[in-house]
Amino acid sequence: MASIRAKIYSRLLRRTLRSGLLPEGIEGLEMARGGETRGGALSLIMGKAKPGAAFKIGTMDAEWVGDEKAARSLLYLHGGGYVLGSIDTHRSMVTRLCNFAGFRGLIVDYRLAPEHPYPSAIEDAEAAYDYLLANGVTPETMLLAGDSAGGGLSLALMQKLREHGKAQPKAVALLSPWTDLTISGQSHKERAERDPMIDIERMPQAIDWYCPNQDKKNPLISPVLADLAGFPPMFVQVGTEEVLFDDSTRLVENAKKASVDAELQIWQDMPHVHQIAHRFVPEAKAALRDIAGFFNRKGV
Repeated sequence: MASIRAKIYSRLLRRTLRSGLLPEGIEGLEMARGGETRGGALSLIMGKAKPGAAFKIGTMDAEWVGDEKAARSLLYLHGGGYVLGSIDTHRSMVTRLCNFAGFRGLIVDYRLAPEHPYPSAIEDAEAAYDYLLANGVTPETMLLAGDSAGGGLSLALMQKLREHGKAQPKAVALLSPWTDLTISGQSHKERAERDPMIDIERMPQAIDWYCPNQDKKNPLISPVLADLAGFPPMFVQVGTEEVLFDDSTRLVENAKKASVDAELQIWQDMPHVHQIAHRFVPEAKAALRDIAGFFNRKGV
């Protein structure tokens, strides 16, 4: 059973994100981006963290958080449907994860759609990975994580690393990854009303912004369809209330078929990427501790 705070958080999500107050199309996207900047009740729950060391990777904003002297480095790719999200929205959660695990984290503002559609985000993710390699981070001490679209982006990045003959990171953690942009999972229908965050009716618009005129079955776009052979140990967390529930379960099933060391952790009664509410929801804090535990088991 969910904690009282988790129930409050889910109700707030539904009231804020599923109320129908945001218009559709570009106008709604601009309002949502403005809301991220202004903050509000959800931002208070997600919390703020002190900015880390900001710099540029090419033209891309990047920031180090956590223990700057740590031996291990995490590359974190934020979620937001490829159209939202930033270093600012995810700094608090990533900082908490780094503190739990004892490593430093690199967060990047990869390019967002619709201004920069596929494959811009994947190119930026690989540029961030290459930056780490060029600055002395070895694959043996490198970890990878991402939530929602950032989880799908992490899987696309690993496909590109394999394609380009680059070593994989030591381990990867995926928080409610968005892996199926064909919207073919049973949970996309069966849990549409249960999900307090994601409106499945608006998902096709985000998909069209991210990958217009592209085959949604492309494994780089829908990595649930990818060949996962050779991928590093994988830890996937998902909540039972998510329309994207099958995106995680099918991914882990396919990973195991490809002989990947894959673990699935299901959080009862939790919404999409509940970990981001770690300052308020006890289950969110516990989930981040479990991710840190996974990295400490699988990492150096």
